[in-house]
Amino acid sequence: MRLDNAETAKDATASGRHVLLIVLAVYFAVNVILRMMLPHSLELDEAEQSYFSQWLLAGYSSQPPFYNWLQYGTVQIFGLSLATLSLLKNLLLFGSYLFYWLAARQILRDRQLAVVAALGLLTIPQVAFEAQRDLSHTVATIFAASLFLYALFKALNRPSIGSFLLLGIATGIGGIAKYNFIVLPAAAFLALASDPDRRRRLLDWRLLIAGAVALLIVLPHALWLTEHFGVTSSHTMRKLLGDDINFILAIFEGLGSLALAVLGFGALTVIIFAAVYRERLRDVIRARNDRTRLVGRILLFSLGFIVLLILFAGVERVRDRWLTPILLVLPLYLTVKVDAAAIELQPGLKRMWGVALVIMVLIPSILFGRFAAAPITGKYQYSHHPFQAFSDEIRPLTASVPTLIVASDGQLAGNLRFNLPSTPVRTTSTPTDIHALPVPPHRRILFVWRNSDGSMPSGFPEKFTQYMQERGIAGSVPQARITALPYNYGQPDDRYRFAYALVEVTP
Repeated sequence: MRLDNAETAKDATASGRHVLLIVLAVYFAVNVILRMMLPHSLELDEAEQSYFSQWLLAGYSSQPPFYNWLQYGTVQIFGLSLATLSLLKNLLLFGSYLFYWLAARQILRDRQLAVVAALGLLTIPQVAFEAQRDLSHTVATIFAASLFLYALFKALNRPSIGSFLLLGIATGIGGIAKYNFIVLPAAAFLALASDPDRRRRLLDWRLLIAGAVALLIVLPHALWLTEHFGVTSSHTMRKLLGDDINFILAIFEGLGSLALAVLGFGALTVIIFAAVYRERLRDVIRARNDRTRLVGRILLFSLGFIVLLILFAGVERVRDRWLTPILLVLPLYLTVKVDAAAIELQPGLKRMWGVALVIMVLIPSILFGRFAAAPITGKYQYSHHPFQAFSDEIRPLTASVPTLIVASDGQLAGNLRFNLPSTPVRTTSTPTDIHALPVPPHRRILFVWRNSDGSMPSGFPEKFTQYMQERGIAGSVPQARITALPYNYGQPDDRYRFAYALVEVTP
């Protein structure tokens, strides 16, 4: 009888695994198809990836380069297209759910509950919705955090050189995915150190191998970062630091923003898990074992690091997106609590599938609905901006003479690079090493600019005049031309305006 039960459980686990992976694959394929159906005007992060894909650099801006490196390789192999931009993101997201499910299998006694943990990621708005809407580096962080959790629990359960190598790879990838990722392995280290039964793992010599591998992965960017720390950190600090001179008030504002960010990130997840296991909710809350303590301590120590930044580094603005590698472990923690409560698999699993399927229908519907409703509401999305039409208008200016396009902002530059791939594109600011990058030979510079809301642009921007002076380009301020183009699928009378000016470069 026990053998029959074991075989039944094994078959159920295999069946659940296949269903999960097939459903997730279909879901992410639908998101790729939806993105391909919408106009090919790039969102902010898409445009950044399009623009940066011109170069393979050790660093680009205030974000680490992992996603940029992946996008560069994808573009080099398959070319620059909306398919290569969207497929990379959705493949990373699929990999994130896969490794999160594998991580849950490593730590749960009832492996069938790993499906609940993986589906729990869909209950996190920043993972389910925002990542699809327009994120790149955060998507890389979700992938790195999921891979790290899998590697960590595998190294704890079945220590081997291979598992520690994977731990080092995951840590290194996370370090070049997003800087706040480092909080997760630091919290895991403290969680293990505080556990008498597991702290011996910190003395395992194979941990040195993991550290060496992680160091090798982050070393190129770390060397670059030492030379550009001031430039890269200033942008991040502007987002995190406030203007309050009062120290006490700054602390209260920081703690308040952290509380709101935690609620924004995890409240829906907690509510859904509570509803799914409502009959045994009290048992789930009370359930504890060595696994709930480990995962719970990772959560607590992660949040503790943020509190320390608020108290001693002056951080006042904590955004929910910034907590992604920190609170990504929340669905896993709740699932481990369910496992510790020894609750029967059903009806919880069936309910979680129901919630997940509803979310999988809602997210593409909302993404398409925002686009479809914009002409009615007047709140146009980036996909409505006529970047392709503008590129078609200026294309003849770049065809007859070798031309360099200089754009006023990154999104405009990325869209022009996307639509005019054979023409080099620059901005006046990023990437950080832009002035050291070789500029292809050109006899004409096409300056382009706009207001982000599509209103009438001003005259020739001062930063373009400075750009010309720095390069010794003589001549008077060029005549600006304004073009007003209809929005993609917008109201007939609504127009988005661009400005451009030509400068001939004498040899």
